Amino acid sequence: MRKRTVIILAATLFLLTLIFLLSSGGKEESEKLPQESPAEAAAAMVEVEKVLPRDILEFIESNGVIKAWQEAEISPEVSGTVKTIFAEVGDELKIGDPIFKLNDELLKLQVEKARALVTQLEGNYLSSKRDFSRKEALFKDGVIAELDLDLARAKEKADRGLLDGAKASLKIARRDLRESTIRSPINGTLAERLIDIGTTVTPQEKVASVVDIGKVRIKIGVSGKEINRINNGQQANVSVDAFPLEEYQGRVFSVGSKASEVTLTFPVEIEIANDREPRVKPGMIARPKIQTGSHSQAIVIAQEVIIYEGLDSFVFVVQDGVAKKVKITTGSTIDSQVIVKDGLSAGDLLVTIGFNTIAEKIKVKIKNDLP
Repeated sequence: MRKRTVIILAATLFLLTLIFLLSSGGKEESEKLPQESPAEAAAAMVEVEKVLPRDILEFIESNGVIKAWQEAEISPEVSGTVKTIFAEVGDELKIGDPIFKLNDELLKLQVEKARALVTQLEGNYLSSKRDFSRKEALFKDGVIAELDLDLARAKEKADRGLLDGAKASLKIARRDLRESTIRSPINGTLAERLIDIGTTVTPQEKVASVVDIGKVRIKIGVSGKEINRINNGQQANVSVDAFPLEEYQGRVFSVGSKASEVTLTFPVEIEIANDREPRVKPGMIARPKIQTGSHSQAIVIAQEVIIYEGLDSFVFVVQDGVAKKVKITTGSTIDSQVIVKDGLSAGDLLVTIGFNTIAEKIKVKIKNDLP
């Protein structure tokens, strides 16, 4: 029993000694660590960036659909059945190149019929003309009455009218025969062909379309506030959704003088020389940017760091570890970047993160490293 008591006392003494040593070591370590003052512990954490002037370009951005420079929808002038196909979709065509031909057998017969009628009426007119000339001489000699002369004159005029009408009919028949071959009205590419051999077509029915995409156009709408900053010949950088890694160069070639009553925007058209790969195609979505100005050594900040109070704009800067609320005067907004005309200077430490949790004259601590 006595031995057991000694063991318990020894164990207790060992535990007390261990606890004392551990507490002494922790105290020494804590004394070695730097301690924040109450003021430092209460300081708000923010991130800042140094305000540095830089050059910036100003653009008007919009989007639109690419259209062919020229597009011709083709309809036949005469009815008929398609006999021959000369061009397939995708073929390059020149003005006058044949696309397809209708069966022209009946049209040829109509030309022959019209020509025969002209020949017949030429004979009739020649006869009546000679008869009128003869009766004019006889009337002058007093051989025939004036009534006979008038009848001869009327016959000559009637035969001349019939001949003129027959000649016009012959021209129409020849035109119809010529129009039985449907040709391209422009230089371009056959974009559509809606018929095949054996198809019966009628006038005004769309049968094909030809597009000229040697260059293309984009139509955009520009607000009344910005339209006066755009002129013919201005350069435009154009990106196309189908080719996100490419950029195309274009120019403004048309500036509208009247706003749309629906969109209240002015139409502006941009042309692109479509002469390099990958070639853009009608129907693709394009996003042109037209440069309208440049600013040298401007102070530019992100729009998101601005605090708006009524009509006034403010930002926070850090001076000597204290937050300062600064009123600024802003200019143009370019791609969510705002030009600051007054209120900030080069070298100011602009609060970019944490500005919405601080107030004027409170202590702040910068947690990011400045370059």
